[in-house]
Amino acid sequence: MVKQHILDLTKIQLINSLKNVIIKEYQIGQILDWIYIKKAYTFEQFSNMHKELRITLDRKFVLRTLKIIKKEKSLIDGTTRYAFQTYDKKRFFAVFLPGKGHNSVCVSSQIGCPISCVFCSSGKTKYYRNLSKGEIVEQVLQIENDTNERVSGVLFMGMGEPSLNFDNLTQSLDSFLSKKEFGIGKRHVTVSSVGNVPFVKKLADKKYNSRLALSLHSVDDKQRRKLIPNNFGFDIKDILKAGNYYLKKTNSRLTVEYVLIKDMNDSSACAHKLARLMRQNHLVTPQTQVNLIPFNPINKSDFQPTSFENIEKFKIILKFNAITATIRKPKGIDIGAACGQLGY
Repeated sequence: MVKQHILDLTKIQLINSLKNVIIKEYQIGQILDWIYIKKAYTFEQFSNMHKELRITLDRKFVLRTLKIIKKEKSLIDGTTRYAFQTYDKKRFFAVFLPGKGHNSVCVSSQIGCPISCVFCSSGKTKYYRNLSKGEIVEQVLQIENDTNERVSGVLFMGMGEPSLNFDNLTQSLDSFLSKKEFGIGKRHVTVSSVGNVPFVKKLADKKYNSRLALSLHSVDDKQRRKLIPNNFGFDIKDILKAGNYYLKKTNSRLTVEYVLIKDMNDSSACAHKLARLMRQNHLVTPQTQVNLIPFNPINKSDFQPTSFENIEKFKIILKFNAITATIRKPKGIDIGAACGQLGY
């Protein structure tokens, strides 16, 4: 009998799978407590449960399927890049981002990425498959075990396009937001997308109310299609309109992600056009901000990062148009863990 990954199960699925051996409802709570709160990595550690139940759990399920095969820690800022190996011998990455009282993990949702952004190492990595719900949440559990630190923020900004793994994404959101599981606040969970408009609306209607990040990276549709070949075919205006829908539905926060590449999308004219597009789509609001991301060098790329002066000028133009703009400081750049660098 092939064991099932217990982390793949929702609470209801877990109850149904154990209905013949669980006598009292509180025992399900005990199981969830050992998995998500105590971070147990073997069923034998479930010490307040009788031996027969622990044996049954071990016979039916596996508690961990991922293996840490490489770990690199930045000498600059303490960021750690984890390489995980799956049960079927595939590799993907997650990043631990330590902070003062607030640690985050940048998780992957797929092995490889089918979007093929030309400025991103993940986009140059062959796509194999979606990660299961269990494989998504296990990234956080493994990192918490390894660092002995609590994670209080999750960013779906690792390998893959989360919108193409909707069911496993939303089930993992259930776990991350549940007070009986990870208990992470919705304002500390961010889901990203390159602009899958139906997904944005569907996620909004689900009312998870997590933050949304839209990867725009250009103000010209023709140029954007070159930068993001598999961009779902939606125009920039459609994407920003979907962002506005998300804000209205969720009363959450929206981030527009913009990678600045030298002599391509970093001009003052681009900044003014971005401000105009956001104004036209009613996104000049306190709940919306633009993240300006300096291009981080990757292998086999002719792109160059824009100058710091250009980034500052871009930011000033946006602020002049009443748009909140921040410059994202690269983290883990010395170990290939910064934005766009997660690839083989």
